[in-house]
Amino acid sequence: MNLNNQDIKIIFNKKYLKRNFNINNSKINSKEVKKGSIFFAIKGKNTDGHFYIKEVLKKKADIVVVRNNFKIPNYNKDKFIKVLSPLKFLNRTAHYVRKKSNGTFIGITGSYGKTTLKSMLQFFLSKYEKTYSSPKSFNNHFGLPLSLSNTPGKSKYNIFELGMSHKGEINNLSKILCPDIGIITNIGPAHLENFNNLKEICFAKAEIMNHIKKNGTVFLNNDDFYFKTLFQIAKKKNLKIISFGSSFNSNIRIIKKIIKNNKNFLRIKVFNKNYNFEINNFNNSFVKNFLITVSILNYLKLDLKKTLQYAKKLPIPAGRGNLLIKTFRGKKISIIDESYNANPISVDNAINNFCLLNTKKEKIVIIGDMLELGSKSKYYHQQLANSLSHKAIKKIYLIGKEVKNTYKKLKQSKNCFLYKNINDFRKKFFEMLHPNSLYLIKGSNSVGLNKLLSEDFK
Repeated sequence: MNLNNQDIKIIFNKKYLKRNFNINNSKINSKEVKKGSIFFAIKGKNTDGHFYIKEVLKKKADIVVVRNNFKIPNYNKDKFIKVLSPLKFLNRTAHYVRKKSNGTFIGITGSYGKTTLKSMLQFFLSKYEKTYSSPKSFNNHFGLPLSLSNTPGKSKYNIFELGMSHKGEINNLSKILCPDIGIITNIGPAHLENFNNLKEICFAKAEIMNHIKKNGTVFLNNDDFYFKTLFQIAKKKNLKIISFGSSFNSNIRIIKKIIKNNKNFLRIKVFNKNYNFEINNFNNSFVKNFLITVSILNYLKLDLKKTLQYAKKLPIPAGRGNLLIKTFRGKKISIIDESYNANPISVDNAINNFCLLNTKKEKIVIIGDMLELGSKSKYYHQQLANSLSHKAIKKIYLIGKEVKNTYKKLKQSKNCFLYKNINDFRKKFFEMLHPNSLYLIKGSNSVGLNKLLSEDFK
């Protein structure tokens, strides 16, 4: 991002500006403001950016965008721009930055795995050219335009997540992003509380195709139940379609998983050519995201032989299946950290991957509520009991209100324990830690299991 006076005039429809600007970053968090910042005072659920104007000015923001009815202080008046909606103008700034860029823009949506895929694409694409991606999980109506407005002018590849909880949100985000490439990873029961069924979620995710640039491309999961529905939507929009999966008719597909000399190899057919990639795990979601990544690299005409060099070095993002080694009372404790959010598919994958791990340690599972499932919550938590009942797991700890439905079905057949909340469970957690056990932790963010892991283990 690099905006001068002329750019600011165009974005804000201002004919005259009292001073010169050189804007190189966009912020909505006052703590992150620095010289060269344009700060948008946005009202959120819990706070309002207008409360922090003094702090923003103290940190020498160059421009402060506020609502029309905000009373500007007597000092630094020339830094303020008044608008009807700061959020609307954050969107306009993001769209303007997008139009100025000559890079390739990739938009990722789907029910789970978006952040992991974004990180994977960032890792590989940066080996070829300058690459930028949205930080953390910035994928909503605040995060996407903020990330997009900060796109570096010289980045060749730019990767963004598009999240949603309601119909129409993906449409609005993709309208700002205008991706050259769209990816729909999967369709599953995430945010089901705001939809009647999975088909409605499918159509909501498909909204990304409304604004893929003309002659653009969409990547679709051929293994997904709604593949044919998404394929037909893409066809009607005259988009180029590339399919990935294990299905025989996928353009890019997994042929075989190979374990040789204690190494994991994935054989992938890329149209008519086969490649063997050494990867660092066979986690199902990891493998699928790696397949999508190979699909994108091939589409961009990048040398896949170069990818072979880095595949086994690919790091796993925190909270998405990475192995944590914590020191507790002088002993090493092993934890598979899947604590970043949860829905029925991602929880099932996490359990399956955990049970596939070859270890002599006893396996202990800690699972929190899966939220935002609406009227289907009881059903999916009961289904979770079915997933757990046949697995070689020593003990199961369930935390929350919804998992009581899991507990009722499991308590007769498994060594299972139920806790009301994270505070109720915390003491037990630190009591049971043992070096001869391997722990899996998975749950929706608001349950707080991720915060438990960030505590000081003493």
